[in-house]
Amino acid sequence: MNASDYLEEGLGISIDENAAGIINSAAFFADFPDKRIVLLEGKKSENLYYIICGIVRGYYIDEQGNDITKCFSSENEFFSSEGLRTGNVSSFTIECLEACRCIKLPYDMVYTVMKEDESLKNLFVKSYLKEIERLESRTKNLTLMNAEERYIDFCRQFPQLCDRVELKYIASYIGIRAASLSRIRKGIKNISSD
Repeated sequence: MNASDYLEEGLGISIDENAAGIINSAAFFADFPDKRIVLLEGKKSENLYYIICGIVRGYYIDEQGNDITKCFSSENEFFSSEGLRTGNVSSFTIECLEACRCIKLPYDMVYTVMKEDESLKNLFVKSYLKEIERLESRTKNLTLMNAEERYIDFCRQFPQLCDRVELKYIASYIGIRAASLSRIRKGIKNISSD
């Protein structure tokens, strides 16, 4: 399969012939091992990535040197969209949590196909809106929910990640310590086994 076929299948869209030709001539496949840093904070990206398989996380480093998980992306999702939106350097680091197979889409090509194909333009707009919705939901949850409620909500929002992502990263994302998350999970398992 070529890049446009993966995009059509994974995103459930139809890409017109001209746009498919542009994509297939400019995009290419990229394989990253787990723990690979794909983009460092402060560096400029020139590419959007579509994940065929694997998981990445974005994170910040605080003044004490701790990393704080900002976001996750997995199969049939994009990452490294900040540079596409802003044209600026990355405000966070992106790391592979599993070995990843991706399609690397140069930003210039993305702009071209958005002009060429209305369904792709709508897809990128929808993707941005979904990203904003996730950020709003996370902000609300961090403010209004207790730790257990935040974890339960994380599992509801990201069922594909719960058993694949290390606890320390989930804990960081929902704003608690890994030891606290471990206790919460044990408590939930004990309740569900009764």
